[in-house]
Amino acid sequence: KKSSRSTRTRREAASIGVHRCHSTAAQPHSSNAAQRRPASFQIETMARLLVLLTAATRAAHALEYCSALNDGQCETLRAHDTGAPVFLDTGSLGGETTLDDLLDTGIKELKYMKAHTSPRKARGASMGAKFRNFRRETLDMRWDDGSKEGVYSGDLAGLGRTSTLSYDGHTFFFMLHGEEVARFRMNSDENVYIIEPLPDDHEVRNSDQYKAALEERTFMRDYAKRTGVPWLAFYPRPKPILNMWPAEFLGQTHVVASPHAYTHEEGIAEGDLALSLQVVSHAPQGPRVFLVREMLSQFECDHIIEMGTKVIRESMVGQGGGFKSKTRTSRNGWLRRSASPTLERIYKRFGDVLGIDHELLSSNRNAEELQVVRYQQSQEYAPHHDFGDDGTPEQRFLTLLLYIQLPDKGGATSFPKAADGRGLQVVPARGDAVLFYSMLPDGNADDLALHAGMPIHEGEKWVCNLWVWDPVRK
Repeated sequence: KKSSRSTRTRREAASIGVHRCHSTAAQPHSSNAAQRRPASFQIETMARLLVLLTAATRAAHALEYCSALNDGQCETLRAHDTGAPVFLDTGSLGGETTLDDLLDTGIKELKYMKAHTSPRKARGASMGAKFRNFRRETLDMRWDDGSKEGVYSGDLAGLGRTSTLSYDGHTFFFMLHGEEVARFRMNSDENVYIIEPLPDDHEVRNSDQYKAALEERTFMRDYAKRTGVPWLAFYPRPKPILNMWPAEFLGQTHVVASPHAYTHEEGIAEGDLALSLQVVSHAPQGPRVFLVREMLSQFECDHIIEMGTKVIRESMVGQGGGFKSKTRTSRNGWLRRSASPTLERIYKRFGDVLGIDHELLSSNRNAEELQVVRYQQSQEYAPHHDFGDDGTPEQRFLTLLLYIQLPDKGGATSFPKAADGRGLQVVPARGDAVLFYSMLPDGNADDLALHAGMPIHEGEKWVCNLWVWDPVRK
């Protein structure tokens, strides 16, 4: 039992030279013949490649991939007895794939936001900022919008820290009992701002925490000079240990075999799924972003909306419980994995697609509960990062964003720093997902993973966020 788009999408998920990946760090496959062929020929080739599910028993977990280019020969692939997925990696399209090529595969919207690239450190450009408070008192943090009182941006605890998205040239100031104690003008060449201890507070000035903050500032300045990007993660932070799919060129596709088939109104479908992850943004020009086709069935989308309507409330932003903000005007709530057998099955499919043991995708291991979000007309979520620095090496590693219901107009997901600053916005089909990583391979947070939920112009939008942490959830 397959959705109406299943066969079409699986054809499009395949590409030239489909082969097994013997590790999760698979390299893209290409051949001299493929590189010589024009992109138009290779796009036609993609459409002719057929991926069929076999009628194998559940125990076999078999998938059969047939290529029209190879005299119709097929290869049977079997998942591990444990139910772990089989990983495949498709070949290159000769390096000439464009967004228009990908749009032809059935995505509702996929386009650049600007006609030209823009420098990452231009005046007014967005930037991540960290703040360290070495006063013993809790301070009132405010953004200077030109008014006397400014805009409340949360509390900064005594001897505490926080982080936020800001813009080059913006200013934040900190208040204590109505008096200003510190003010910082944002500069894209400086990403950590230290509120100094009182002159006579020798205990704090001689503390390991204060010395570590000064050391971190020195490291961040050196890292930015060496790499050209800011260090925004906790310092020091080791490399991630969870699987990170390669995203090396536009159109690169990974195919995952999952034994956790769709749930439909009639029941659970037979056989396994072939799910594709296709690169729509890659490093170093932008964040690592994948489009995952047909992540959920129509019934599963309806099921999530039905459960979500019971738990959503006004959305918050910030750390430590958060606060209301004009930058996020949606309503959201949380769904436990154990809330229904359908959600449990979906979570196992998440693990296959992410290349991560599904048992880690629980709130007491590496994942947060599934966040369900509803946007109505004019509602949005302004550009933001999904990561922060709260003083521990545990950090959000990836976001799996699921599209449950699409609005009639508007509501795209945008990545303003993708494609060398041109920006990218995408609206996939219902049931599709977008996967992006908030962490770089060296353990730093990815500043380019800035993203936004754009305003709804007509209709209503439902999405879900699965956030996975590395090395564990705090």
